[in-house]
Amino acid sequence: MAGSEPQAEVIIAGYGLPGRSAAAELSSQKISFCIIELNAATVTRCEAGHIPIIEGDCRDPEVLKRAGIAQAKELIIAIPDEKAAIETTAQARRLNPSMRIITRCHYTSAGIEAKARGANEVIVAEQVVAVEMVRQLAHYR
Repeated sequence: MAGSEPQAEVIIAGYGLPGRSAAAELSSQKISFCIIELNAATVTRCEAGHIPIIEGDCRDPEVLKRAGIAQAKELIIAIPDEKAAIETTAQARRLNPSMRIITRCHYTSAGIEAKARGANEVIVAEQVVAVEMVRQLAHYR
């Protein structure tokens, strides 16, 4: 995305499996998005495929601004680093008080912190695993 300011409705921080899944869903709904990715090789590969992506650390306010945080309606924080996800949540909330923020966390305690720092929604891995374990047990009998 060199040389142009994205006009994306949604920003996705992280392009691992959760970020790619979110991007695929947004694409299927024809909703514009911009990805922020720290891994330079991933950025290069995606740029070659014309995927809207910028390289950088999503905790950095300048990177968030380059991604279009001022006008974005939503931010999906899909990075695996829980501490960085919470820092990004707080930074994004300061830069765009009205946007919807969905933050990925590993633990419930971090999800509570992410909510306190500005996340509208949190997806907590240990809760997802717990629900799936119960679902699997329901099929046992």
